[in-house]
Amino acid sequence: MKKASFLLVLGLTVCLLFLGYGRSSAQETQTSSEEAQAEAPASAAPASEAGSSDMPAVLEAEMTVAEHWSKNPYPRTIAAGARVHVVERGDTLWALAQRYYNNPFLWPQIWDANKYIPNAHWIYPGDPIVVPPLVPITEEKMAEEMSEEVPEEPGPGGPSVPAPEKRAFPIALDQDLYCSGFITTNADQWTMRIIGNEQNYDKVSLTLFDIVYINQGEAEGISPGDEFTVIYRGRRLHHPVNLKGLGDYVVQTGRIKVVATQEHTATAEITYSCDASFVGNSIIPFEPKEVPVYTELPPIDRYSVEGPNTKGFVVFTKDDLGTVAQGNEIQIDLGAKDGIGVGTRLILYRPNSRGYEGTSFEKSIPRHVLGEMIVYSVQEGTSTGRIIQMYDYVEDGDSVEVR
Repeated sequence: MKKASFLLVLGLTVCLLFLGYGRSSAQETQTSSEEAQAEAPASAAPASEAGSSDMPAVLEAEMTVAEHWSKNPYPRTIAAGARVHVVERGDTLWALAQRYYNNPFLWPQIWDANKYIPNAHWIYPGDPIVVPPLVPITEEKMAEEMSEEVPEEPGPGGPSVPAPEKRAFPIALDQDLYCSGFITTNADQWTMRIIGNEQNYDKVSLTLFDIVYINQGEAEGISPGDEFTVIYRGRRLHHPVNLKGLGDYVVQTGRIKVVATQEHTATAEITYSCDASFVGNSIIPFEPKEVPVYTELPPIDRYSVEGPNTKGFVVFTKDDLGTVAQGNEIQIDLGAKDGIGVGTRLILYRPNSRGYEGTSFEKSIPRHVLGEMIVYSVQEGTSTGRIIQMYDYVEDGDSVEVR
């Protein structure tokens, strides 16, 4: 009996010793694991956290941009070697600068690398955003870019010093050329038009990728692949000064491409949209346009007097605003027959003699210079342009003079 009791006590003691050793080993293992994790380098963090501010990967081959709806005239391809971010819902240039540069205030550097974006506040899902490497600008570099080099006068018999090259700026973007309005006297001659759409009366406003039907087909020479500009016909205009008829103001609302033809009708898809198109809108053959550029000129003299150059009037402002400022589109009553071409620059002014009619001061009061405009679309007797410099507002009836 004593022997049995001794063996029982010995067994219990051994069990307790084993339990204590196991608990101690588990604690030591857990402690070692925690210490190893604490000592692990930052590079061992999850890839999603470590790479959250990494630049996009460099394209190894030319990238084809997927077709998508966007008000921006996005490029169809991106050259190899660029770093590209494809816009997702909720993205902004501010957020992209924070993501890739760790500084949201650097968003203008991204905008500057994507010239096709006219308004930095609006980018759309699917748009390709080129993210350029961040290059710090030193004070010396900034001073160098801001300084203007003045060529030295050549000495007798010495080599002439070439004048500095003038910088060129685009007069208009694609959307200006393909979405602007113009005045025409030919609207009654446009016989082609949209006569229906795929969804019939269930859809009124037509936009990108919608299917439409036109009133000419194979018998009239229409073929798959043909492209046309959709025209919305606005109101008939009269000259604000002499009240003579000018023609119809029309607006380009988009572009369609024929995908199938029938004998006297054709099926087309809207491939470019500026605004809503409708059944009944006219269509005219699409003509590609090169984006024109202009070079720097000294600012106009706001105290200059009228010169001998061709003169005319502002006859209409886009959206019938009546009063406009810098950046707005306007129509003038000078066109190709007056020697106006794409890139022609004109001084905008208002005779200051208003209010002095019938007095001896009427012809001695100088004109009030309002600003400057540049033409980017020319018709026979009218032109479309944009205000690029201003000192005061511009309204219908103000005068223009070729610079």
